[in-house]
Amino acid sequence: MPTLKYIFLIILVALVSLFAVKNMHPVEVHFYNRTFDDDFIRVPAMVVVLGAFGLGFLIAWFFELYTRLKFKTQLRMREREIESLEEELQHLKPPPPELTSQ
Repeated sequence: MPTLKYIFLIILVALVSLFAVKNMHPVEVHFYNRTFDDDFIRVPAMVVVLGAFGLGFLIAWFFELYTRLKFKTQLRMREREIESLEEELQHLKPPPPELTSQ
């Protein structure tokens, strides 16, 4: 399954890159500055497309990282609980009867 994920990612990056290279013309990106005036900058469309793709990738990666860390934390808590219950079980078990030879 991980191999399929990497193949899909490579194809997606290739498609986005091809789209960005075909659209090299400059575009105006409008934004508000500190005084809420309408400003703009001219950048190639490729920069806008790759920037949006990269930002989306980073956001998805952070959410995935958060989920992974949450599951690892839960796993550690469960492992500690299992260890403590196993220790408690060892203390509660009666000692094995001693065999006496006759």
